[in-house]
Amino acid sequence: MTVAAMSAILALAVLVASPEAPEGPPRVGDRVPDFALFDTEDRLISSAAMAEPVLVLNFWGFWCDTWVKELGQLRELALLREGLGFRLLAISVDGRWTDELGLVCGEGGLPFPVLLDTHGTLRGPLGIRRVPTVLVLDRERRIRYVHEAYPGNAEVLKAIRRAASRPPL
Repeated sequence: MTVAAMSAILALAVLVASPEAPEGPPRVGDRVPDFALFDTEDRLISSAAMAEPVLVLNFWGFWCDTWVKELGQLRELALLREGLGFRLLAISVDGRWTDELGLVCGEGGLPFPVLLDTHGTLRGPLGIRRVPTVLVLDRERRIRYVHEAYPGNAEVLKAIRRAASRPPL
C-alpha cells in the first residue's frame, strides 16, 4: 500500500471516528459559528468579514477523487455568485495542498477560495461525517440546506435561492 493510500485511509478514519464530532450530520436550522481558516495562499479568511447574504460551504478532501470530478461544477457555480449574492468556499477536511493538485486546478486557479481545516476547527463542531458535504447558510449563518455528496448545481442553486429569500429562523 502506498503512503498516499495509507494517508487517505487514516484521514477518513479520523473524519468518521472523531470523538469531538456530534452525533449525525449538521442539521437544518443549526447556526454555524464564525470561523477563520487559512487558504492555500496562507491568507486567513474569516466568515465574519463576508458580506454575502448566503454562504455555500463545500467540505471535501484532497485525497478524495470525487473532488476532481465535481471541480467543473464548482467552477460553474462560482461564476453565478454575483447575480445570486452568495459566496462559495471549498473547505479541505485534511488541510493539505500539493503542487499536483495545483496542476489539477489549472493556471488560472479557482474562482473561489480553498480553505484548509487542518485541525478540524470547523468540521468537528459541525459533525461533518462524509466528503463531500455541502451546506448552504443564510444571512444569519444558519444552515438552510445539507447534502452529503455533491448533489449537482441545480439542487445547490435552488437551495441558494431559498436561503436568500427566506426570513430568519
